[in-house]
Amino acid sequence: MFKPYGIRIDCGALRGDARMRISDRTEPLIGWAVLPDKDAVSQSAYQIRVSAGERLLWDSGWTVSSEQSVHYAGQPLPRWERIDIFLQVKDQAGRESLPAEDFFYFAQEEDWDAPWIAASEDAPRETVYFTRAFELEETPEDACLLLCGLGYHKVFLNGSAVDASLLDPAYSDYSKTCYYAVLPELASFLTAGRNAVSVCVGEGWRRLDSPFVQLHLGARRMRFEGVPQLSAILYVKYSGVWSRCVTTDDAWQWSRGPLLSNNLYDGCVYDARVPLSPPRPVRIAAAPGGKMRAQTLEPIRRKEAWHPLSVVLLREDTYIVDFGQNLAGFAALRLPARTQPGQEITISYAELLKEDGDLFTEPLRHARPEDTYVCSGLEEERPVWEPDFTYHGFRYARITGYAQPLTPEDVTAYSVYTDIEKPHSYFTCGSALVNQIHRNAVFCEKSNLHGILTDCPQRDERMGWMNDATVRFESTPYQFDIGRLFPKVIRDLLDVQDPDGSITCTAPFVMGARPADPVCSSFLIAGLEALLHTGNIDIIREAYDGFRAWEDCLLAHSENFIVNYSYYGDWAAPAYACEGEDGAISSVTPGILMSTGYSYYNCVLLRKFAELLGKDGDSLRYAELADQIREAFLQKWFDPESGRVASGSQACQVFSLWLGLVPEPHVAKAVDVLVRDLAANQYRITTGNLCTRYLFDVLTEYGHIDDAWELITREEYPSIGYMIQNEATTIWERFELKKNPGMNSHNHPMYGAVDYWFYAYLCGIRPDAPGWKEFTVKPYFPSKLLSAHAQVETP
Repeated sequence: MFKPYGIRIDCGALRGDARMRISDRTEPLIGWAVLPDKDAVSQSAYQIRVSAGERLLWDSGWTVSSEQSVHYAGQPLPRWERIDIFLQVKDQAGRESLPAEDFFYFAQEEDWDAPWIAASEDAPRETVYFTRAFELEETPEDACLLLCGLGYHKVFLNGSAVDASLLDPAYSDYSKTCYYAVLPELASFLTAGRNAVSVCVGEGWRRLDSPFVQLHLGARRMRFEGVPQLSAILYVKYSGVWSRCVTTDDAWQWSRGPLLSNNLYDGCVYDARVPLSPPRPVRIAAAPGGKMRAQTLEPIRRKEAWHPLSVVLLREDTYIVDFGQNLAGFAALRLPARTQPGQEITISYAELLKEDGDLFTEPLRHARPEDTYVCSGLEEERPVWEPDFTYHGFRYARITGYAQPLTPEDVTAYSVYTDIEKPHSYFTCGSALVNQIHRNAVFCEKSNLHGILTDCPQRDERMGWMNDATVRFESTPYQFDIGRLFPKVIRDLLDVQDPDGSITCTAPFVMGARPADPVCSSFLIAGLEALLHTGNIDIIREAYDGFRAWEDCLLAHSENFIVNYSYYGDWAAPAYACEGEDGAISSVTPGILMSTGYSYYNCVLLRKFAELLGKDGDSLRYAELADQIREAFLQKWFDPESGRVASGSQACQVFSLWLGLVPEPHVAKAVDVLVRDLAANQYRITTGNLCTRYLFDVLTEYGHIDDAWELITREEYPSIGYMIQNEATTIWERFELKKNPGMNSHNHPMYGAVDYWFYAYLCGIRPDAPGWKEFTVKPYFPSKLLSAHAQVETP
């Protein structure tokens, strides 16, 4: 059936509720795909009609073009209300398709002037309940609420929750950008007469008092830290005209309430005995400083539910629950029917158990993930309670103080993550082990999608580390819809960028250093992958100067084109290939080799971007710079006689081959050094978080697919198969089971980037041009694999 489908706005899919359908652009990019049939195989023309209610805003007319991504070019878009898209295309013979229809909302508050309000008294970790009563003469035709509660907010109109999102709004450097939630179509929550809007605000990322975080900050302060505060605007519509009804101002009031404590790392305490305190006037607070921007990124939502595999009585009133899956989220608990006032029920979390069956919490460092419910004694109807403004990384939960037998029906774990799944993308093959590696990798990535791409969900870290992201950003687009996420990540990096071009190791910037480790080419790779997987040229244009400035910063830290510093390099290889007993810095691969290689790769990407944007002078400059860096790299590290690069480690060989630095006459020798090293080490890798991904690509590209297959199907240490043999359901940070508890996350996506190889090499599906307009299908077949299947959702 020939028809367009999958309409997208600004490279993001339109699906679900209003929060998944927001554009903040006056000329949004409308994209679509076409489903062919046996007669109609290609698009020759399109017609787009855009309307709001009965009002036609734009009719493109029949436009002869094969383009499937077009900027809106009609009348000014009305704010806050539903905008409908009607789309048809013609096939190569001029036959009209069936229509496709969808809708979105335009949200842009150019001059945000709603004051910020805060409690008149500050109490760390306590929750602030803001309220505002207002009168309406009649029920409005429509209503839209814009709000930003920092760190996280929950909103109610007349006592009813109006949004299912969690951990809202998206985390950012609030001194540079504050995202406000856009909640349209709220008229049904309002009534003629007295109404009230209530917003509960928790700390979120506003205050991180973990000793580990403070140690890394040193004398530096997070520039976006502060107290919980709120800015909001409520619009109502009468007779087709929108007007402001309520804004945050000194007419609002605040209270304390039953959510006594909330902390991202340490969970929350809810005391059901505590009513809201008498309301008091708010104070007008200083603005965080960041530009107010509509959150177009999909929100964090409750996703999979996990029921216990087992519930074991550990000791009196204490149960250990195994959910069978390492996840990021929380446990929801059905409260016992007979409770005493003041009785405390606590849910504690961990990824592993100790030999005595209790939680193994050492890898959590200073995090104390506990959610506590203090009973009122009035829980006879057994309500289900779940925590607010926090999440945890765990497979196991310890429940104490329950005071009656706990059954599997009493507790459920929920995964929570940014709602960007690709339901129609999949990979499977004839190896049960490889299928499990794929599942582990995808679920590990899910567990680390919380408005940013975090390193881990369980300990007192959860940062957007850009060194790990350098390889993750190539696998994630196959698994998830990154159309809105990657532009947000790029803007996070632009927000932390200094005038000298330096970016930071984490964005928003909490841990790490400035300038970032040079391996953080993830800044540019996010742009490349957004371009290839979604066709987003606009983000390349927006970030191009920032991309250039980062490479200029690296060149300024170079001597004769060799970058002169490294922090992490090819990080966290197996312990025997690292410096020190518990170290993570490679002992076999020079850090500055990795730094210089990524400086070269930046120039390759900048040349590509410059050509795309028609910047011929820049294209020539970066081609010349790439040649100069390549020559310096080879002169310093390459031995043409032996084919060895530097130490000849697996990473040295792999990285130089992956970058295309080795001169063609010497490639075979360089590959031979790699293959012989693998054989000599009995396929024990010495690569870290970056070059392990590249190892599979290079072996496959140069005719050693069976060696790559041997590596991926290993079940001995060190391998992902070894992790699975030890009951892993996600991917570990280290290949060791419990070595160095201070750095041993069991839900850490960097090694899961090998999932890219399953799609791009085993099944051979790779984009070659923006938005998959051109692509390669070139599968590689290991002799021991009988079948592999993959499907990728594309624009």
